[in-house]
Amino acid sequence: AFLFERMYRHPRVMRVMADAESIVRDLFARYRARLHDLPPEWRPDGGADEVEAVRRIGNFIAGMTDRFALMEHARLFDSTPDLR
Repeated sequence: AFLFERMYRHPRVMRVMADAESIVRDLFARYRARLHDLPPEWRPDGGADEVEAVRRIGNFIAGMTDRFALMEHARLFDSTPDLR
């Protein structure tokens, strides 16, 4: 209980987690709206259904390192949170 309150749920930690979640949400929404922003090898082919497209986007994001996700977000959006 001590660590949970003072470390795991500390307001600073919660802010960073919220910012990281927003980066993932932004990337997913962007790729879903604009499939051409995905690298060619990750784009679903013309015959893929919505489930396959969403799965590919999710797998692409899941494979990102933190640093790569931040760089992609900075490339695609005007502002990117600083996760510190």
